Amino acid sequence: MSDNVVKFRRIEKKPEKPPNKVPPKMPGWLPWVVLVAVAVGIVAWQQLGMMGGPPA
Repeated sequence: MSDNVVKFRRIEKKPEKPPNKVPPKMPGWLPWVVLVAVAVGIVAWQQLGMMGGPPA
């Protein structure tokens, strides 16, 4: 009689992965703004004579 009994086993649950925290995407124009700001800063620094060039 015990041959006709179907034995069930518990289904193993995989642990849930925490959601991936994706950093917010950088806007496409931001690198250009930084580049222009650096260029303006270098020109202003040169105009102040801080770079050690010939005296104006």
